[in-house]
Amino acid sequence: MIPTALECTLTATLQTVHMRDIRKLDKMFSTSNEPSITVRQQAILVNCDPVRAVIMRDCCFVFLPDGTDSLIAHLKSNFKLHIADASAFEFAYNHTIYALEAILATICCIFSTQCKQVIPLGRSALEKMTKDESMSELESLRSIKNSMSVLESQLGGMRRLLMTLLENEADLHMIFVLVVDNGLFNNNDPKLAQDLFYIDTEDVESILELYLQEIYSSQTRVALMAQNIVNTESIVMLKLDSKRNFLLSVDLSLTLLGTLIAMPTFIVGAFGMNLNSHIQDTEYVFWVVFALCGLFILVGYVVVVKYLKQQGINMSWTY
Repeated sequence: MIPTALECTLTATLQTVHMRDIRKLDKMFSTSNEPSITVRQQAILVNCDPVRAVIMRDCCFVFLPDGTDSLIAHLKSNFKLHIADASAFEFAYNHTIYALEAILATICCIFSTQCKQVIPLGRSALEKMTKDESMSELESLRSIKNSMSVLESQLGGMRRLLMTLLENEADLHMIFVLVVDNGLFNNNDPKLAQDLFYIDTEDVESILELYLQEIYSSQTRVALMAQNIVNTESIVMLKLDSKRNFLLSVDLSLTLLGTLIAMPTFIVGAFGMNLNSHIQDTEYVFWVVFALCGLFILVGYVVVVKYLKQQGINMSWTY
């Protein structure tokens, strides 16, 4: 019987835990913050910030950063819950699976809590923006948007991890390696990898798909709120642009009036000098000059406004 490609892959992937695998649990030796689940013969290494764990056949070591003491209670409750499930459904569960499931449940709980904290803030900020379009509210909205972007990035990384794990047949079968007695590995039996190919991974796939759906649900909620924030931000910027254009129109109108008034003012100033020109003796000269100055201002304003309107510049004061 010729081994299949998957059997050859499993044979090649029956690797023991190396020090480089342990180093990946440390941020110092990690090139990115992407979550990862590494499956080896003796253990499953989980690196999903802030939870880092080493799952073995009979125990599980969890490493938490400083300031995350609240996660301990979640981990304990999830482990107790899934241990009870393992006892009730012994045919479908084992230590490795329920330990992995407890960690995934804790991570999903963390994301769900963050969603419950961020989404109401975003909704409240959107409601304030509909009533007040001040820049202070806009800056607050942008701060919430940045927080949502970080959360969405974390959810996206976790989703990519679960999707990659579901598509990797070798890793799905390797998860069951820890169930097998370690003595079989010490014998280096080449048939072991071929036997793993026939193990049904439906239970593991169901568990991973369950948490994938939960992660996707949280990601969808965050993405929807982030998109609403982007849309609201765009609408607010359009309103602010409209106000700015209105103020520019008012400023241009007043500047034009000031310019038109300044020219007759020069003529009036010339008449106001203490020089004898004998023009003041002519009848109705004052009223003629006054009428011409006023007419110049009105006609000049109308002509300039019509010209600017033809060029596509609206001088209307309506908002």
